[in-house]
Amino acid sequence: MLAAALLLLLFGVATADTMDKPMSAIRIDKEDYKGWPNTYRVSNGAIEVRVVTDVGPRIVDLRLAGGDNLLYVREAEAGKSGEKEWTFRGGWRLWVSPEKRETTYALDNAPCTTEVVGNDTLRVTGPAQPESGIQKIIEVRPDASKPVVHLRSRLRNVGSGVLTYAPWSLPVLRPGGRAFVPLDVGPLTSFDSIRRLILWSYARFSDPRYRFGDRLVQIDQAKVKLAPAGQQGRRDDESKIGTDSKQGWSAYLVGGTLFLKRWQYEEGERPDGGASIEVYSSHEFLELEHLGPLETIGAGEEIVLAEEWSAFAGVTVPEEESGALRVLEEYRKKAITPPSSQIAQKSPWSP
Repeated sequence: MLAAALLLLLFGVATADTMDKPMSAIRIDKEDYKGWPNTYRVSNGAIEVRVVTDVGPRIVDLRLAGGDNLLYVREAEAGKSGEKEWTFRGGWRLWVSPEKRETTYALDNAPCTTEVVGNDTLRVTGPAQPESGIQKIIEVRPDASKPVVHLRSRLRNVGSGVLTYAPWSLPVLRPGGRAFVPLDVGPLTSFDSIRRLILWSYARFSDPRYRFGDRLVQIDQAKVKLAPAGQQGRRDDESKIGTDSKQGWSAYLVGGTLFLKRWQYEEGERPDGGASIEVYSSHEFLELEHLGPLETIGAGEEIVLAEEWSAFAGVTVPEEESGALRVLEEYRKKAITPPSSQIAQKSPWSP
């Protein structure tokens, strides 16, 4: 027991954290958030999210009770709607890949419809997007016993033709933290056991934000320098990388709070060189992205992507890879294994 306690102290795993605190009843309350009057706060007493429905669907706030928002919202765009061009805003959004201007950046500036399902789930349905031929639906449900949020996203084909997309989850996280992305290690004796580290053309190996290990990539957003004033196009502070990891998790540590994102990896072809996890970072924020495989759906069919978000306070993660992996594994064990994402559900969706 003494050895176990010493390990916990050395590797930053809290002996009494929010996982051990009793949850209160799940609440779904409507409120004004940063000028968006139709925002819903979904909470279980330990963790809470805020979902904007004046635009979106968008999740704009994720925090432990009494803590700070882990997501980043661009203040100049908060509380606004109805723009005639795609607007960044921040928070979490659901996209489609491959990334194309006409489909991925279809406008999401109009009001959504909202429904409470079973007293514990908020379902938000966005308007149909004729540019991409889809409609986005998200379902947000806090766990009944742990500081965990279950998120299920749907891409519904509302056109008459066949569509092929990969679902794309993009939480935009506030600056100042470190992201953690796993690298897989296969059988060392297998000739075809490869793994991919994908670099966008504006990424540089020498960039100080990156720490490349054998089993982990760390991205330190705090080391990103501000781009020169007035720089146009791709700025010097921007960078993006990806991996083809099958482990189904990534994490971000900011202000002593660890955000852990988990999902069930699905086999299949993916855009962007086979990337399952992508991290875009700039001086302003960091995006901890993951993608499902490309799926073909007919009229009335859907692609469904499930994930879970957990948060833990009072966490320290060493920079050294083996120590970092031990800490992250401890917290992954505390999280709940998500259900099958049922990618490409081949039947019309009904509530």
